[in-house]
Amino acid sequence: METDNKELKEETTKKEADKKETESKEETKQPVEETAVQKKKSKKWIGIVAAVVAVILLAYGGVAIYYQSHFLNHTYINNSDCSNMTATEVAAIMDQQSQQYSLQILGRDENGVQEEIGTITASEIGMYWVDTLNAAQELLDRQNEFLWIEMLWSTQNHDVVQGVSYDADKLQEQLAQMPALQNKNMIAPEDAYISEYSEKNKNYEIIPETMGIELNNNLVEEVVSTAIMQGDTTVDLEEQGCYETAKITAEDAALVKACDTMNKWVSAQITYDWNGNKVVVDGDTIHEWIQTDNKDPQLDEEAIEEFVAEQAKEYDTYGKKRKFTTVQGIELTLPSGAYGWKTDREEEVKELTASIEKGENIDKEPVYSSKGAQKGSDDIGNSYVEIDLTNQHLYLFQNGSIVLETDFVSGNMSKAGCMTPPGVFGLTYKTKNAVLRGADYETPVNYWMPFNGNVGMHDATWRGSFGGTIYLTSGSHGCVNLPLNMAAAIYEYVSTGFPVVCYYY
Repeated sequence: METDNKELKEETTKKEADKKETESKEETKQPVEETAVQKKKSKKWIGIVAAVVAVILLAYGGVAIYYQSHFLNHTYINNSDCSNMTATEVAAIMDQQSQQYSLQILGRDENGVQEEIGTITASEIGMYWVDTLNAAQELLDRQNEFLWIEMLWSTQNHDVVQGVSYDADKLQEQLAQMPALQNKNMIAPEDAYISEYSEKNKNYEIIPETMGIELNNNLVEEVVSTAIMQGDTTVDLEEQGCYETAKITAEDAALVKACDTMNKWVSAQITYDWNGNKVVVDGDTIHEWIQTDNKDPQLDEEAIEEFVAEQAKEYDTYGKKRKFTTVQGIELTLPSGAYGWKTDREEEVKELTASIEKGENIDKEPVYSSKGAQKGSDDIGNSYVEIDLTNQHLYLFQNGSIVLETDFVSGNMSKAGCMTPPGVFGLTYKTKNAVLRGADYETPVNYWMPFNGNVGMHDATWRGSFGGTIYLTSGSHGCVNLPLNMAAAIYEYVSTGFPVVCYYY
């Protein structure tokens, strides 16, 4: 039994082993069959895809070949849609575009406001674009036809600036018809300048330049021609510098400096005390002395000299006849000697000019070369020596009172050239112990007080008497001979410029 069971068990084990081997073989056989089928199917699909790709490539290439002679979709030339057009067709469009060309010419008015002064069209000047077919073909040759599919949803625009041809004579004719370019309508610019003196504001001011509307026609033609050649649709003549401009502006440094200088001069005020008379020199006077070409003002020296001379003539007393009332109450008109107010004209011109140039505001006297005892036409004052040549008597006044009087002997009336001259004089100087010399004399004196050249007062110790009629036949060489004590007393009162009045009646 055990043997049978063992055999049965072994038989069973063998069957199971055979079964497993069969199953194993079946499993190995199945993948091999499936792989073969799959390969067969893959080859089929590859063939299909290849066929499709071939078709697509053929179609793509065919379209690309088309675009070798046509512009791609969404191609714009000078803003015109040229999709799928040939170079010839685009050239025709460019020709049309050239005939639509116009140029707007802008200028300005006198106030600088921009305005249109004219428009030029292609037809008016016979303008056209040169060789548009070649230009279109060159543009077509540069395009990549294989990008046609990308251009289905993209856009590209080409701005083609083509050579231009036009009739220059016709352009000149068109420009000549524009009113702004006609001479009769042009207004020349004016330079900035310094105004006239304002008596109200006491000053000068700079008047700004004016723009004018004067065009340089030659430059306009050149600028317009350039704009046409470049295909510009507008040209601004102001921006291109076609307007004539003022040569001198309100900001001109030399002009500003000149105006400042002139205003400094007229700001001066010189108030004179001219021999007791008030004379004011201010801008109302000074402006008449300014000479200028707008850039180099000068003070008119001759005018200033004339002004000083006029004042001196009016107010100087030196050299003028005077009315004088004697001690006896007799009113005389006396010739003037070297006495009175005399303006040093040359020096005063210098001082006045300097004060104006500095813009000074001052009170002053003019420069005097000679002064009187007091200001005014009656410049003798109340302190003076009165010499009555008729009565041979001298009076010394001090502050209106006679402080001494004496007889004297004056020039010999019977001897030619010895008469003591009448007139009003000022003491030249005084000195002691002088020697008086003449052609035939040499006389020492203790007190010498000249007042008219070599004529003066001095002591005459050689005389025993004075006064009366001595002078008629035995007078001096022209001097006033005095007693020693009187000469000494007078010497103490007088000084340089002290008035000396001599008269006959």
